[in-house]
Amino acid sequence: MKNLMRDFWRTNGFYVSFGLGIVALVAALAIYNVNSHRENQNQNINLNEPAVSDIAKMDSTKDIDLGENPDGDMDVPMDMQQGSKKDSVAADSDRIILNGEGRDHIPDSRIVDDQVQGNTLFDEQEMGELIASQNSEGDSAGMSSSEDEVISDEGLQETMAEAEISYAPLEGLTFLGMEEVSMPVMGNIILPYSMDTTVFFKTLGLYRCNPGMLLQAPTGTDVVSIWHGQVTDIRDSKEYGKMVTVNLGSGYEMIYGQLQDIRVAVGDEVYQDTILGTVAEPTAYYQEEGPHIFFEVKKDGTPIDPLDILQLE
Repeated sequence: MKNLMRDFWRTNGFYVSFGLGIVALVAALAIYNVNSHRENQNQNINLNEPAVSDIAKMDSTKDIDLGENPDGDMDVPMDMQQGSKKDSVAADSDRIILNGEGRDHIPDSRIVDDQVQGNTLFDEQEMGELIASQNSEGDSAGMSSSEDEVISDEGLQETMAEAEISYAPLEGLTFLGMEEVSMPVMGNIILPYSMDTTVFFKTLGLYRCNPGMLLQAPTGTDVVSIWHGQVTDIRDSKEYGKMVTVNLGSGYEMIYGQLQDIRVAVGDEVYQDTILGTVAEPTAYYQEEGPHIFFEVKKDGTPIDPLDILQLE
């Protein structure tokens, strides 16, 4: 018997071993396919079906979006809580529209008011009618408010115009620009008029245009009107200090800046060599330039070169 078994394995052992190997390989492949199929099923379920905990989170989020805050109070004014159910819904929808949100921001077309009406569900048609009525009322109110604002603005402009012209304008003022005018102060030009090109401002440390000219003069020097005219404006400027504007007529205005001890008032008639004030210490914009006056000439509201009026070379 032993000899038979030995002869059998000697002649057929290779084939038996090879067959067993094939069977083992097939079994391993089968086990792998089964496991892979189970993993794919689990993955499909995780991707397409939310877990129970996620559904609970979504429900809790919806409850928060439906109008409840962490304290349990509803975001509805007290006077609205005593109205009817439709009044409460209309007020809440109006509040949402006023906050810049569209109708799509109303969760599931529901408005919840636990203190007044409980959890009441309104269909989309009723909600649309309520919102449309609120929009029409808001439009009519907005038109009325706009009309009131236009009337109010017109009245304000008239009041401002009356306040600006609080004096009687002088009649017969004329200026041709060729008269022998006075110098506002006697001094050197330390910064020329330049609207076509830029000039260097020492204190500011930059180049920019200059609508007037800077005339050097010691602090306290009298500043005079160059010609007959009327004072139309006195104001303070961060850059030019106290400023006096004199209308000479024919569209000409003279502006004097960096002044102190103003001796005229708005509406005053001034003549050639009338003292308007004195030279002040320069503002923070012109510390490096030293004491001076700022002198600007406007024709029909546009700055022009003062040298054309002063007739200086």
